[in-house]
Amino acid sequence: MFVSHQWAGCDHPDPYFSQFKVLQDALRNVMEGSSLISGTAFELYTGQQSLISAEDLCSMPLFIWYDYFSCPQSFHGEQSRLMAIDSIPAYVERCRFFVALCPPIRHKTIDTVLNKQTWSKRGWCRLERAARELSGLADTKNIEIQGARQLAVAPIFDWVWAPVGEGHFSVAQDREKIASVVRSMVFRKLHINLLQGNWHSYRLMLNLQRIQYRSLAIVPIEDVIPGFKSDASDPAAYATAKFMYQNGFQSLDERTPEGWSPICFAAVEGNAMLLSTLIEMRADPNDLVQQSEPVLLLAPQTPLLHICAALSHNEALQVLLAARADIGSTDGFGSTALLWAAAVNNVEGIEILSQAGCDFKSPNMVGYSPFVAASVVGCIEAMTKLLPHASQHELNLALHKTILHGSGSADVMLILVNAGADVNCQLHTPLISPFGILFSMLSIRNHWRQSTLSYYAYHHYAATPLMCSVITGSFEATAVLLSAGACTEFRNARGCTVLDLARESCAPE
Repeated sequence: MFVSHQWAGCDHPDPYFSQFKVLQDALRNVMEGSSLISGTAFELYTGQQSLISAEDLCSMPLFIWYDYFSCPQSFHGEQSRLMAIDSIPAYVERCRFFVALCPPIRHKTIDTVLNKQTWSKRGWCRLERAARELSGLADTKNIEIQGARQLAVAPIFDWVWAPVGEGHFSVAQDREKIASVVRSMVFRKLHINLLQGNWHSYRLMLNLQRIQYRSLAIVPIEDVIPGFKSDASDPAAYATAKFMYQNGFQSLDERTPEGWSPICFAAVEGNAMLLSTLIEMRADPNDLVQQSEPVLLLAPQTPLLHICAALSHNEALQVLLAARADIGSTDGFGSTALLWAAAVNNVEGIEILSQAGCDFKSPNMVGYSPFVAASVVGCIEAMTKLLPHASQHELNLALHKTILHGSGSADVMLILVNAGADVNCQLHTPLISPFGILFSMLSIRNHWRQSTLSYYAYHHYAATPLMCSVITGSFEATAVLLSAGACTEFRNARGCTVLDLARESCAPE
């Protein structure tokens, strides 16, 4: 088991052993059978995640890698510490369980609360997560621990949008130290894909390099497949020929078994000159990815415009718009390019698309507008940008869905509450709707296989945001809602108050 966590002090990783105590208690609760590690709300989109039980953890001897004990901490051990940093990917690859230990605690020196959101922004934590996703193992299980009883099987897709170099480093020079580690991880992943004959994963990783290297002094690896030759003297023609060769394509109208054409991978790569050249060669700016893509969480029939918006390739986005890409197009989930830009905090992309005439209100198939989508994943800058266009209904919906998806940090909740979201708004999900049908099935499952999501589904109807925050263990949200005057007397459709739910779910006092 590899444990990734934030430093809670400037000169000590865990000065009061607060995080370590949470880890001990959480593992003890799982081992004793009083807690299960269940899926999150992202099960609704990615399918049911496997529960992790005590039997899973104890099926063989469990060794725990925890940096305070596993890395040299002496000020005189700089060289040994650098060697330990270089070896992090090797330790991660040997782990069956990757744990993000991110309980809400206060930093000893800096007046700030550390939590899941700050963990996801830390450069070192991003490096450890990238090592997990770029490893050769497919069966490692990701676990989030936010409290002694708040454990979940973590979603894995969001690492693409969290480049290591764009993470926060307390010491700026650390960015230079880890650059070579990131490049070696990517290089190894590319070779593993080629050796396994996994062309689709190889092409994705090859073209995701510019994203993974953002803010790092690394040149993308361009000659993975040797033997490229070209007589082209024009830089754009040469770059295009090289792109086609390295991606294993012979012609522009070729399509992979997964439904991707060359220009689809060019949209992932994000080079505006390359995209422009392909369009000049009569590639279609309205081309689509025909099948779903779990690594990027793309729906079937996702247009190029959405890919560029989702990956913050904003120059490429402008190239597509100039080539008359359809601004009103939607993917197989009914999402617009603007919704994708909002969901990844691409504020510049929001501005470009709004100027091009993209609809601020257009909802996807589950009823999320761009503002709600930004709120659901805690994209504060995008929320602020879209807030002037948000209706009362969107504010109330965002309040509930943000809590459901585990993004109810104090900062996000305060934006919604201060904007006028109703802190006592009771949830009424129509039965004949995507969420209504899913919640009905999960509510039935709750009788024999309970998880946080099934428990939420069982109790959600007529629940207030305060109730939902207790059900999901979003206790930062609970504190904000109580401070904003949320009422504790309301009852949900099953007759429970928030205090009843707190007792039933063993919420901390």
